[in-house]
Amino acid sequence: MSTQEPLVLAVDGGQSSTLALIATYTGRILGAGWGGPSNHIHEPGGPERLHNALHDSIGEALRNAGADAGNITHACLGMTGGAQQSIPIVQSIAPNSAIQVYQDVVTALAGASVAQPGVIVIAGTGSVAYGKLADGRSALAGGWGYIMGDEGSAYQIGLAALGAASRASDKRGPSTTLLERIPAWLERSTLREVHKGIYSAAITRPQIAGLAAAVGAAAREDSDGVAQDTLSNAGHDLAEAALAVIEALEMSEAGMSVYTTGGVFHAGEFILDPFRARIAARSSASAVNEAAYSPVIGALFLALQAAGTELTPDVIQAIHDSAPKAAISKHLSQNG
Repeated sequence: MSTQEPLVLAVDGGQSSTLALIATYTGRILGAGWGGPSNHIHEPGGPERLHNALHDSIGEALRNAGADAGNITHACLGMTGGAQQSIPIVQSIAPNSAIQVYQDVVTALAGASVAQPGVIVIAGTGSVAYGKLADGRSALAGGWGYIMGDEGSAYQIGLAALGAASRASDKRGPSTTLLERIPAWLERSTLREVHKGIYSAAITRPQIAGLAAAVGAAAREDSDGVAQDTLSNAGHDLAEAALAVIEALEMSEAGMSVYTTGGVFHAGEFILDPFRARIAARSSASAVNEAAYSPVIGALFLALQAAGTELTPDVIQAIHDSAPKAAISKHLSQNG
């Protein structure tokens, strides 16, 4: 028997997967559902992928919740791509719902800060910073993609590592264990084999971004100075994005809460120490924190607020207790 109480829908549509949650006004999550990627809407097959991702994820969430789509009164979507195209699709699924659709950085900040003002710095395959104040003013820095920007991202760390290894191979730069770690990571015998793989497109952009983990291992396990410097530079770049947002919002003196999320920050102190130091030097009142919740929980927070629910400790605890693990922890592929 399906539940008849009013419900809210939250969706996180990303580059690798789409996650939907169905919850009551009290924050109790009744069901979750997964679908395929929902971005790159303008590529061949993009509209069909978006349609299928939303139908699959929301449909599964409704089935797992034992709920009727007609009982969804409010929906909030955080989308990497296809935001506006998502609206008619969700309207066709949940015709009685008031729909909010945002770029995924908005729901990422809402999840990180529990829907409070702040700045989110996302560093996965790509990088971006976004901030919002209580008065509604917001600012964005980064997010220009791997050709025009993405400083501090896993992809840019991977490129820097490849450059450092090639210089070490030629004796044009300092020695580094990256010369051995990179081929091993990419399952190639030598750096020359890596070179062939990259220029033949056998080695992909995500694989290059994956080298950030090899850089982290070299910094941590080998105490490799080149790897440590590469991560330090990335930390500074990510801090510059956060500071650009803080300065655009005219909050340098007052300070803001800055939240970090994404796989790059798994490098720990090698990224975070220079990141914190650069922010402290220019906005000493700002504080750096790890994200509290994932973007899909951020979308749920915003959907509940739109439905008139106050995010009390009891509501937040209900969300925490009833959410699947994948919804509580940050999707590491986000912005990847």
